[in-house]
Amino acid sequence: MEHLLSEITPLVSAYGLWIVFFGMMVEGTSMIIATGILCYLGMLSFPSAFFVAILGAVVGDQLWYFLGQRYALRLLNYFPSLKPRVEKLEESVHHKGALLAFSGRFIYSGAILFPMTLGIYKYDHRTFSIFDTLGVMVWSFLGISLGYVLGTSAELIFGKLEKVWHFVLILAFIIFIAWVIKKYLLMKKH
Repeated sequence: MEHLLSEITPLVSAYGLWIVFFGMMVEGTSMIIATGILCYLGMLSFPSAFFVAILGAVVGDQLWYFLGQRYALRLLNYFPSLKPRVEKLEESVHHKGALLAFSGRFIYSGAILFPMTLGIYKYDHRTFSIFDTLGVMVWSFLGISLGYVLGTSAELIFGKLEKVWHFVLILAFIIFIAWVIKKYLLMKKH
């Protein structure tokens, strides 16, 4: 394990911020918590990771907004399960668009669904960008801080976190919890 850590640390140091950037464009919750853990481990700096997480999330949200605006019908044909959700959100877009833009990252499946829906219904792009960026900033700070706290808490439980398997165990636990929550929410819908 020590050898594995010595190989992974330089990779994370060299490419970690790129991984955070692209990870935030696609999937945010696990990535933001893992980013906080990496900050705790000293593999990433908190300020740099915070800035890159915001940048990646905002770029991703802009991408989903414009995809929704320009290619909505084609996208919904590829993802038919999204169509009823998008139609359900139409009323909210007109009355609570700024709230949807702000809260997209805080709500399960909202990171892609909300920007796309706001684009589909031609919500004002400037207002979307402002509230989305504010929401992403708050969400990134809280998510990275949560990951950092989880790393700190794990250190109290496991001792000094110097082995990769501790990080992997924590990450696997987070993924498992997210999976359980997802299954619970899906069961609750049916």
